[in-house]
Amino acid sequence: MNKIIISIAVIAMSVLFSCQSEQAAENTTSAPTTPTSKPTILVEQKRGPILISGQIINAGNKNIKLSHGNTNRNGIIKDDQFRINHIIDEPGIYDLVYNGQKVPLFLRPNDQVVVDFDAQKLGKTIKFGGSDPKAQEYLYQKKINDPLTYAQKRGAAKLSEKDFMEQTNKTRDKEQELFDRFKKENKDLRADFKLFEETEIQYNWAQQYNDYKLYRAFYNQDAEPYASSPEFLEYTKDLDLNNNQLIVSEAYRNFLFAHVGQKVSNLVQADLMNGGKIQTSAHAFELVEKDHSAPLVKNYLLYTFFNQHLRSKGINGSEDLYERFKQQVTNQTYIAEIDEAFLAWKHLKKGLPAPNFAYPNKQGKTVGLADLKGKVVYIDVWATWCGPCKVEIPHLEKLQEKFHGQPVEFVSVSIDKNAAAWEKMVKEKNMTGTQLLADQAGNSKICQDYKIRGIPRFILIDQAGNIVNAQADRPSSGAVAGEIEALL
Repeated sequence: MNKIIISIAVIAMSVLFSCQSEQAAENTTSAPTTPTSKPTILVEQKRGPILISGQIINAGNKNIKLSHGNTNRNGIIKDDQFRINHIIDEPGIYDLVYNGQKVPLFLRPNDQVVVDFDAQKLGKTIKFGGSDPKAQEYLYQKKINDPLTYAQKRGAAKLSEKDFMEQTNKTRDKEQELFDRFKKENKDLRADFKLFEETEIQYNWAQQYNDYKLYRAFYNQDAEPYASSPEFLEYTKDLDLNNNQLIVSEAYRNFLFAHVGQKVSNLVQADLMNGGKIQTSAHAFELVEKDHSAPLVKNYLLYTFFNQHLRSKGINGSEDLYERFKQQVTNQTYIAEIDEAFLAWKHLKKGLPAPNFAYPNKQGKTVGLADLKGKVVYIDVWATWCGPCKVEIPHLEKLQEKFHGQPVEFVSVSIDKNAAAWEKMVKEKNMTGTQLLADQAGNSKICQDYKIRGIPRFILIDQAGNIVNAQADRPSSGAVAGEIEALL
């Protein structure tokens, strides 16, 4: 079961970042027509502005936005017209979002796209213009013909291997047939978009295969470990994991990250079995350095894994990886982002004074971190709506029982907006320790000072009020008890 949990965590962390400046030129070689062929060439281009504009009639909602990953660019519909200006680093698929409906757009630096529709019957009236209307038309057709989300496709892992392969290949073939038909009907479809879409089809398909073994175990709770058949493993035959030209494809990047992540998971499992130290990020760096020599691929993977490391582990123990990153990565955007993130964590290094906070407890009395000097303090930042937070509560209670009567303070800081929900859960679960409610929820001082972007988050402070670990282990890991004992 541990192996399943570790493997799922590796896939779940595939929230990917995209900053590399690339673009295909008009004279690029056309992509092959089969999803298992290796796409060939894309040409790099500098970042540049884009303009999305159009006419939307019968617009009840006047808000519209352009969305890509965690970035949103808002616009306003006025007199049936809208206009959104933005700067992008690379070609890719962005979503124009109106009233909960998404219109996928393929955008390149320096593109202009026109989108017109009647808000009351979007699907029947939508029209595209601008730099490359054919690419936008195809993506909308694809959206209509393949409405399944990735999560729904992932559910195919419940099937037997044979049935999974049949269903997944059928879906891939359907996508490829749609694209082949569109290319045949539109001879002027630009070469860079053809290559991009061939890559998307191939590597989205490969991603499902890559995930099957992990999610099969998760869904089916197999009594015996699943071993892939030789026929199943054929999917890896034509994959190219060292192609600089394909890195603009989100599907390609997702697959690379998941592929390396699965190898990391296997190495971490071996660490556990052998009683060794878990070195997730170090393993990731070693694998990338060994297997991925293409500069843009290597840059992307090292950036993504180190960014993930900082988000999950913070700055403690990161100095060596940081230097390793700086020595090998040449992408200046990646370097600037990591430098900024690393600098933001510097005040949370081990041994530095812990940022103070003070919030009311169940009785309305304000309790601050400064009031607890002289004790080891273990902080849990949580919320009633957070499932993983609630999983940790019984383990936290057991930890408190273990150190009962000793100079250890267990502080739970809720970032709930709903005080009544917090009070109810604390009472119903008979939660012990110091229970506090932060103001301003996720924008509260503790979240800002401790760089909290996800919960649950645990923090360990020593008797002098200094940081031991701003990204401490969860109670369920069993490791934090030893850290507390060492401090006592």
